[in-house]
Amino acid sequence: MANGTQSKSGVLDPETYAKVKDLRIIDDALFRLMASRKDVCQEILRNLLDDDNLEVIEVTPQDEMVSLFRGVILDALCKLSDGQYCNIEMQKNDKENDLKRVRFHASIVTTNKTPKGSDFSQIPNVKVLYISTYDALGNNQTVTHVSRCQRIEGKYYPINDGEDIIFANTEIDDDTKHSRLLKLFLKSESFYDEMFPALSEAMKFYKETERGQETVSEVTKEWFNEGVAAERINTEKEKKRADEAEKRAVSEKKRADALEKKLNELKKKLRTEEKTK
Repeated sequence: MANGTQSKSGVLDPETYAKVKDLRIIDDALFRLMASRKDVCQEILRNLLDDDNLEVIEVTPQDEMVSLFRGVILDALCKLSDGQYCNIEMQKNDKENDLKRVRFHASIVTTNKTPKGSDFSQIPNVKVLYISTYDALGNNQTVTHVSRCQRIEGKYYPINDGEDIIFANTEIDDDTKHSRLLKLFLKSESFYDEMFPALSEAMKFYKETERGQETVSEVTKEWFNEGVAAERINTEKEKKRADEAEKRAVSEKKRADALEKKLNELKKKLRTEEKTK
């Protein structure tokens, strides 16, 4: 690799390759490609969730979902064979409101994947796997499961409401298969780990083959352009939704005021009629 600035195939210009070669799995552009492979998502979930029987039947990378006032783009939304949905999220530097961010993601997946008019029993089970480069919970654990609990006489007992939140991070190394897998997310060079063959194969493809490098290059350019445009578009969309909500609120207030006026007039009329009797 000439001076570390040219691709092995020579098809990428030095400037583009200089950016592409340092991409890691935890970076958005590369994870978008990694997440398009069901076997990679399945391998990640099976290991971090300790479920060897988990089966991913469908993956939608960069899935955009919208609530009333704001939208969100999910890094990878997986549909599992048992009907559950699992959102895999990567987070590098933004430490703002991790807990509420995950709460929002779980709720928006639940809302968007619940059929209209369905019974509450039909609400799908939802998981969120939140992978960060820092210990988001500050508990010095590599992987932490979070679930709702009920409090009985000062003690907490978990309840199964169909939502499961899993925090994982690359910062804490507990010498388990979890941290072994997560450390791979920080590598910018291809690797082979016998415990994680699907991840290894995908990394080798995108880092060492001509087709893989070209794909990463194109996605990197698209990601940058989309990121700049998306920020503007999302701002405009959210402003439009807020304006529409404000208009509805004003309209509702007018109707309420009109109803109150009619009610007061009716009360006044009734009082007048009672006085004349």
